[in-house]
Amino acid sequence: MLRQSYAKLAFSLILIGCRTEVELVAPEARERLVVYGILRAEADTQYVRIGRLFVTKEDAAAYAARTDLSVAAQVKLTDGTHTWTALPETVIKVPDKPFFPVQVAYRFIMRPAPRTQYTLIVEVPEKPALNVQASTTVPSPPYIARPESLTYLGALPAYPSLDLTKRNVIQFFPQSNTQLPSLAGGYEISFSFTYGEVRGNDTLWRTLYIGPRRIPSTGSGIQVYTLQDKELLTTAYSNLYPFSYPYVYDNSRLSRAWSLQITALDTALYNYLRVNDPANTDFTTVKPEYTNVQNGLGVFGSMATARRYFRIDSCSEYLLRLNNAPRPATPCSLE
Repeated sequence: MLRQSYAKLAFSLILIGCRTEVELVAPEARERLVVYGILRAEADTQYVRIGRLFVTKEDAAAYAARTDLSVAAQVKLTDGTHTWTALPETVIKVPDKPFFPVQVAYRFIMRPAPRTQYTLIVEVPEKPALNVQASTTVPSPPYIARPESLTYLGALPAYPSLDLTKRNVIQFFPQSNTQLPSLAGGYEISFSFTYGEVRGNDTLWRTLYIGPRRIPSTGSGIQVYTLQDKELLTTAYSNLYPFSYPYVYDNSRLSRAWSLQITALDTALYNYLRVNDPANTDFTTVKPEYTNVQNGLGVFGSMATARRYFRIDSCSEYLLRLNNAPRPATPCSLE
């Protein structure tokens, strides 16, 4: 009986000590810099965004909407031989987003060299404890072996033609020099299609982007990605809407209306994208925090892109309702 009384007393104290408020501010939380920067090997201008991690007990969206989280910093980039100093540039954000409407991006005028390591150095003179550093090695642009760069239409050069109703195999190497080791952690494969939507006497030109599909690197050898039957065709078909409008595009032999892009991602950027991909998590998964920024958060990575242009065959053109294409004599169906 005495044991039951003690049990009841202990249970009562637990209930009294319980409360519904939860302290969300971690005791070890501190102000830190958050860095987002991607060096693009094909661009002459590079941007890095730098902000501050904030800790507040109030509504985070309300706090971010009225608080400038930009940082007055000295931002430099070096390859060990040359050093570039960034210029701050004001960026006006979309007004309906829940963050402070004006932010600052840091701009470098330079073109990164493939297979070169760059180090980003961010210093805040008023707060040396916030200084951060991060490095990336720029991968080489992939060398696309299939589809090939050019074929011949009669005696004239032309981009290769793909039958979008069939399975298409894409093959590429990490770089044109196949003897060099791969520096990419993974790749993104995407497509684009530029077309016109005819509205009476006007034509509204649009570009449809399909992808990206992200795949890991398999080393220095040939990389293979397979497009299944009608995979690209059905995606394009569902986006050419409404069906009542006529659609046109440039179907000349050297048209760049259709393009394939393969982008090599350095290891840090590939890991960051993979960790933060919703497809890799669920409601029961605790997402790990991935960063390559020393003393801060975020990611500083690099990428290099290669492109191939291609045409589509008459069946694909007919099924996509392009250029008022006639039905081919051979069987042609989306089924």
